[in-house]
This record gives sequence, C-alpha cells and structure tokens, in this order.
Amino acid sequence: MKRLLKKRNTKIIIAGFLFLHLIFLFNLKFTAWPEMTLWPYLITKGWLPYKDIAIAHTPLLLVDLTILYKLFGVGLLQLKIYTWLLVLLTDVLLFWVVREIWNRKTAIFSLIFFIPFQLFYEGNGLWFDLALAPMALVVFYLIKKKDYLWAGIFWTLAFLTKQTAFWLLIPAGLGCIQGISLQKPQKFIEKSKKFASGMLGTFLIAILVIWALGFLKDFYYWAFEFGIGILPKAQGQIHLPSLRQLAISFFPFSILFFLFLTQKRKESILLSIWVIAGVLGAFPRWELFHFQPALPFLAIAGGLVFSQIKKLKPITKILLIGYVVLNIVLVSKYYLREWGRETRFFEPEIKQITTYVKENIEQNDKIYVLNAWDSVYALSNTLPAVRPWIPHLPWYMKLPGIQEDIVSSLDIVRPKLIIQGEYSETGLSSYKPELIDEFIKDNYEINDNIGSYLIFIPTK
Repeated sequence: MKRLLKKRNTKIIIAGFLFLHLIFLFNLKFTAWPEMTLWPYLITKGWLPYKDIAIAHTPLLLVDLTILYKLFGVGLLQLKIYTWLLVLLTDVLLFWVVREIWNRKTAIFSLIFFIPFQLFYEGNGLWFDLALAPMALVVFYLIKKKDYLWAGIFWTLAFLTKQTAFWLLIPAGLGCIQGISLQKPQKFIEKSKKFASGMLGTFLIAILVIWALGFLKDFYYWAFEFGIGILPKAQGQIHLPSLRQLAISFFPFSILFFLFLTQKRKESILLSIWVIAGVLGAFPRWELFHFQPALPFLAIAGGLVFSQIKKLKPITKILLIGYVVLNIVLVSKYYLREWGRETRFFEPEIKQITTYVKENIEQNDKIYVLNAWDSVYALSNTLPAVRPWIPHLPWYMKLPGIQEDIVSSLDIVRPKLIIQGEYSETGLSSYKPELIDEFIKDNYEINDNIGSYLIFIPTK
C-alpha cells in the first residue's frame, strides 16, 4: 500500500512540475525562429532540402516539423505546441532517467533544478539545440545501462538532429572505457564494436534515404563542407560573449564544484564532461539557447548535490545557500523582463506584411523577401521567386556565384512584390548584397512601406 501511495504521490508531483513549467512557457516570450517555419513549409510544397533550400544543419528535426505541418498546417500555434511538448517530454525523460540510475529523490531535485534554467537559457523556442537535449540524455542513459548498440543508434539520431552532437562522443567513449582494466582491452573493443555498429547502421539507412530522394551531393555540401568547414569561420558568424555575459552564463555551472564535494571523483568527472560536451555548441556563435544540450546533465549534477545536502559541512551548506540565492535573483530578473512579451520574429509589423501580401497578390504569384523574416513566405502562403532559396546572411550571400544566381532567377521570374527590411548601420541587418540591391534599384520602385519594411513593385 505504501508503495502504491508513493507512486501516486510521485505522479502528482511530476504532473505539478509539468504544469508549472507549461505556465512559464505560456507566459514568457516565445522565439519563433523563421527557419523553423519556412524550411518545413517549403518541403511540404515539394521543395527538396539542401537541393532547393540552403540548410547548414542535419535534417531530423525538419522531418518532424514537415510531418507536423503536413498534418496540421503551418502556423505559430502548431510551432508552439510542438516546442512545448518537446520541452515537457525532456522533463519526463530527465526524471525517469535519474530515477532509474539513481533514485526518486535525486530525480525530483534534478527536475526542480532543470525547469527554471531550461527557460533561463532561452529554451522557450524551437531550435536544433533544444531537440538535441533529450537525444543526448537518451545516449547518456544507454551508456550507463551498458546498451552500447542502442547508444550508437541514438547518438547518430542526435547527430542527424545537429552536428554538434559530435562532442557527445567524448563522454560516450569515456563511458565505454569506465570499469575496464588495461589487462583486458577486449572488453573495450567489444563495447566499441556495438556502438559503431549502431552508429554506422543508422548512418547507412539515412544516407540511402537521402540518396534515393536525390540530394545526397547537396546534403554533403551544405551540412558538412559548408556547415562544418566554412560556416564556423565565416565573417559575422563568430560572436563571442563579453566578460559579463560569460560570468552570468556560467555561474549556474558552479554547481559542479559542489558535485565534487558530494560524489565520487570518477563519477563527478564523467558527469562534468557530459556537461562540457553539451555546451561546446555555444562556440563560436554565442547564444544562450546553445546551452540546452548541457542542461539535463547540469540538472543531474544539481539533483545529486541537493539530495545529499545533509552530508555537507556547515561552511559548504552556507556557500550552497549563497549559490541558490544568487541564481534565484539571476533567473527572477530574466523572468520579470520576459514575462508577457510578444513572440519574437512574429511582431505586429510581420503580421501586417503578411496581410498586405495576401491582399496584393494573386494565386501562384511569387514574392521575394530580403533582409526581413523569411517566415513571411509561409505565413502568407506564397513561394520565393528564387530557387534554390538562400538565406539573406553574409556567410551565404558571399559564397561564389550565389548573388549572380539569385539575380538571374529574379530576372526570369520577376516577383510581383519584393519586401525589404531597411538596412541598419551595424549588425547582421546592415549587410547589403550589392548585386541584388542593384537589380532591385534598376527594375523595381518603392510602392509602400510597413514600419521599417519597404514594399517594392516592378517599375512600370
């Protein structure tokens, strides 16, 4: 009976935490990254990823979103629901993994730790890093349970979600080595073979599917040659934090100091390496949402520390209290600042532009969006005049021949409308692709404006 009541109480507690997390997600600013709308939308219209759309990321998340939009249509609500379900799934998965490996108490503390930081690190918006977090957690669990074949399969699925999953190979490899003596290397070889079999088998299936769909060469160029070889070093892509940003971003990670005081040294080192591997995706383009894959492991560290708080020395308890208070201040300031704010990339001007486009074009007319949020295409149910579609970002536009190809397409198609955001003095929105700008000036004239966006029509 006691066990039954305990299970029931646990379910009530978890349901309460999930509800609380959902309340925060609903009220804090949501980030509707334009790519998460545009790319799957174009695929539903028959455009092939990589061949017709320049995408620097691996495709698994886009497959999910394409299915979602095909079934339920394209819209902000659909994107929010998918994002929030993914976040809540990560909550449940974190609790279950920690309970299975450690205990219920540690699992509850891990969830208490995870929820506020998941939001603080800009987790209220779908990006590849958010989808990578539960995948990384599954790989961690399978390594812990010595299921190396499935660990290899899920690592590959993580890599097919985002290339920065590569860093997870470091702690996964160390997990395979753990407990193996130098006198018996065959055990490591055996584990590695199972991991490699799962990894290579899954890769082979993915490559065969991509080859069958006819864009293997384009996939290799954009996701590997460009995404891994060119993009990280591209001008404008490198964005490093200030010392203040660095201090704020990493202060919650100081829980790892307390981890070494409460857990065995080997376990603490290995868990810390999972945390570090999860955060390496934040370089070279520094954004808080890139920390998402590290957060489940940071939460596990927090759960292990707080579940053992009675064993700490008085001075350590005082330091831990100080850590908690400062984090409450840090997180509260973020919540107060972001509470009730409108959805990012879905501002009133974008809604007005969408309405304007719908009212001023006929069926099958094409438009071109420049220096503005590309989600306009999906929200207005129109298609770009340029195929393949290339993002208006300098690291894409400065590639050899890209602007020439875009101008050639614009000259042939002659879009009914061109929506162009006004260029700023600094930042990414200051970049003006010269050849495209020259074509617009020679062949189009300003007909209207909506806020900071100019509406061009063909010159009569």
